[in-house]
Amino acid sequence: MQQGLLASILLSASLLTGHVSASEVQPSFVNSLLVDQQLNKKVDELHQYLIDGDIITLNFSLNRLSMPQQEAVRFMLVQQIEQQQLILDPKGTIWLKEQLTIHPTYTIKEQGNGYVVTKLAFDYSSIASRVLSQMSKDQQVLDFILAAEEHRLVLSEWLVGEPHEVRVRQSIVLAELDSLTPEALDYLVAQITDDPLSVWLPTTEVMVRLAQLSRNSEVYKILWKMRTDQHSIAELERLSNVAPDPFATQQLMLATNNPSLKQNAFASLAQLHPLPKDVQQFLLAKIDHIQDGGAVAIHLANYGHTSWLESLPTTRNKVRKQHVRLALSQR
Repeated sequence: MQQGLLASILLSASLLTGHVSASEVQPSFVNSLLVDQQLNKKVDELHQYLIDGDIITLNFSLNRLSMPQQEAVRFMLVQQIEQQQLILDPKGTIWLKEQLTIHPTYTIKEQGNGYVVTKLAFDYSSIASRVLSQMSKDQQVLDFILAAEEHRLVLSEWLVGEPHEVRVRQSIVLAELDSLTPEALDYLVAQITDDPLSVWLPTTEVMVRLAQLSRNSEVYKILWKMRTDQHSIAELERLSNVAPDPFATQQLMLATNNPSLKQNAFASLAQLHPLPKDVQQFLLAKIDHIQDGGAVAIHLANYGHTSWLESLPTTRNKVRKQHVRLALSQR
């Protein structure tokens, strides 16, 4: 007996039991349709019509199928588009959008421990929605890259709007910045650094990514002035791991200007062995500072720089003497 005929008989039997509605089918019946050889052959045929852009023949052939075979084939074709990541022409895209307006008929019930869930048996509309959403994002990625490379993209316009749209666009920026040419990246960075009076800034997450890729001191200078969050903290930790790279240590020293980051930055600098000359000079100046000096000296003592602290001249500097004595006394 042919698989398609067997499936139809099974459907009729299930509808006569009286335990299900006219639109409810059993999961086993759904599975039998999805593995039916004739239906899968029909999907391949419709797939070729889609590739050829012959949407009229596709719809005619699809509509000739009886139910629920038609829904199963529609589901498998849309699923195939997603799985194979097909690039659709405008006609194919319009056809896919039309699937959003066709509501699946058949349902199945899934039973668990104390619950029953009713689900669509052939939920092709959800798959179509997902594919169209991905297609839209892919187009936005292309638009972003081309606009940046052609120096047309304005970040303050790209990253404003409806919250959902901004989240999508920000994710594109974060994912695609490292694919831009150095010239395009410099163009975007200049929008941040060349207008000191600008009241608009991207999120710290975007700022961190721009700073990492550009290694631009001005971007970091602005970043350290922004409100601290997990992204700026993570970047400080990353720089700590890169130190004693000169650029990284320079940013750690600049980060001490941020009240929320300065103790972590001081600790990161104090962990360097040996202390680079510029770091020594920087930390020595901080030790002489009434507010920060005590904490800086303690960080240095905690990370094994007691000999250097003991060697510091303190006879003419009461503030330094007090901070060094306090740090050494806690060892």
